Amino acid sequence: MQEFERVYMRTLRHIYDTEKQLIASIRMLSSSVTNLKLMSALREIEAQSQSQATRIEGIFDTLYLEARGEASWATTALLREAWDSASSRPESGTRGCAAALLAIKRYEITLYEALLRWSEQYEFDEIIPNIRRSIAEELVQASILSELAFGDDAADEALVHTERGALH
Repeated sequence: MQEFERVYMRTLRHIYDTEKQLIASIRMLSSSVTNLKLMSALREIEAQSQSQATRIEGIFDTLYLEARGEASWATTALLREAWDSASSRPESGTRGCAAALLAIKRYEITLYEALLRWSEQYEFDEIIPNIRRSIAEELVQASILSELAFGDDAADEALVHTERGALH
């Protein structure tokens, strides 16, 4: 049981740190983005991460523990990649930025799914609905980011020119 508790708590702390990193980084990242769809997605990600961080704090409370994160280096590296893509190639960096953010969303989904399975196994019934809601929100964001990262090149190129003209 001690091993399970250690792994469960580490996963919970990683997802909490990931949400906190997203909250702290999204505004700075938004300042480098020119694609309107990506800007909108970033605003949604920020709001979603704030809600999810609050939910995770509730899970900590339910388990009678202090809410704290454990460094998620994967998230840090992927946020750096998103920043590099957005800032070094403003017109073409949308795909790279969206792909890096998509990788974070996939990472979060994996962590949330592990928490869900373990919570079901050990009948943490109060926690399960919040984790399921977070997974659903992550899937929606992943879908949006996937479209931005792997969508139609010609349509994206036309959109970039239109957006650039609207910004200037």
